[in-house]
Amino acid sequence: MLRLVKPERDRNSDKRRREIWWRFTRPTLELYQAIARLERVIVLAQVSKTVMPLLVTTKQVYAHKIVVFPSSDTAMLALLSSAPHYWWAVSRSATMKADLSYSPSDVIATLPLPTPIADLRALGDRLDITRREVMLSRQAGLTSTYNLVFDPGCHDEDIVELRRIHRDIDEAVCRAYGWDDLVELGLDHGFHKAGAYTRYTVGPAVQREILDRLLELNHQRYAEEKAKGLHDKKSGRKAKSTAEGLW
Repeated sequence: MLRLVKPERDRNSDKRRREIWWRFTRPTLELYQAIARLERVIVLAQVSKTVMPLLVTTKQVYAHKIVVFPSSDTAMLALLSSAPHYWWAVSRSATMKADLSYSPSDVIATLPLPTPIADLRALGDRLDITRREVMLSRQAGLTSTYNLVFDPGCHDEDIVELRRIHRDIDEAVCRAYGWDDLVELGLDHGFHKAGAYTRYTVGPAVQREILDRLLELNHQRYAEEKAKGLHDKKSGRKAKSTAEGLW
């Protein structure tokens, strides 16, 4: 640290950084307190083409470009890996070049969460285990792996299996919202345009229907919370609650 860190900090214009050169300047203590009892946590790259969450160990320091969800629940992993979450994120997010720039306050904070069902947790486990095996066997990272998942020309069995899992997750999430009618009609899974990229996801008509239903549910939940006095009348923001969690 004396050789690599201190010389750079000595040149820093921030007096605080020069004086406490051996420490992180903004340690985000609230985050590490929230995940202190967890062994793993769900993370998502703030700017990415895949917009795909991953379970990682909590025994590390997270870069500021990583969105950290204080949960190790694989049901939440499944939800965040689903088409409803992805298309909601697309509708609420800005972009950086061709990639989506994920804002938790605009996306997950406004997403009306479904009722958790056992299928979601089982599918989240299946996704986590299978994906790790694929990445290890191929010595590939998350983006490289999903480049194959979203490639219509790739028919390798391990990649096809990942697509099956994502299809099953999308169906389970829709059922968790009570949208059995959508599942019965078919979600039109295939290789569809997603901005500048192609993605294995639900069809365009289903995308629009999902967004319409989520927006309607968002308005309904807001009205219910407002009636209970959970929103600040001046700012319109939801009041904080210590009992409030991701699910």
